[in-house]
Amino acid sequence: MAAEENKKIVDAMYESMNLNQVGAMKKHWTRNMVWDGPAGIGKKHGVEQFEEEVRRPFIHAFPDKVGEDIVRLFEGDWVAGTGFQDATFAHDWLGIPGTGKRVRVRYMDFWRIEEEDGERKLAENFVLIDILGVLEQAGYDVKKVLQFVGSKPPEFFENISTQSQR
Repeated sequence: MAAEENKKIVDAMYESMNLNQVGAMKKHWTRNMVWDGPAGIGKKHGVEQFEEEVRRPFIHAFPDKVGEDIVRLFEGDWVAGTGFQDATFAHDWLGIPGTGKRVRVRYMDFWRIEEEDGERKLAENFVLIDILGVLEQAGYDVKKVLQFVGSKPPEFFENISTQSQR
């Protein structure tokens, strides 16, 4: 029974997610939810921060995106899923220039569900997003990007961001 209830919770969240509207997720998440994303995006505390700092830029970059799990597993209060978000890369995302072309963004999610105000909701989400795959689809030679990044000390990139702010 718990697995079927958890499936309905995640299915309902996906319906709202695929509307591509900021604010549509609030009814599915606890107020103090934690979204723990990949490097470059980071951890977000609370549904408002998640909506503004994760969803808004993602929807802006990929306005017609549609996400769909291809595998979903259930264990107690946990649900795991992996799949794709297919979309047009319309605008910049994480500093990667939009291309106007279709992309497939791979992801993996682990959600924890808990009760809040008598209703079971998503409370925690560990997320892996294939950012390197997006770079590759945007035309970057990822091997060369990684070799370049790996050949520079972290201070090199701090200097770049400081210089670009001048």
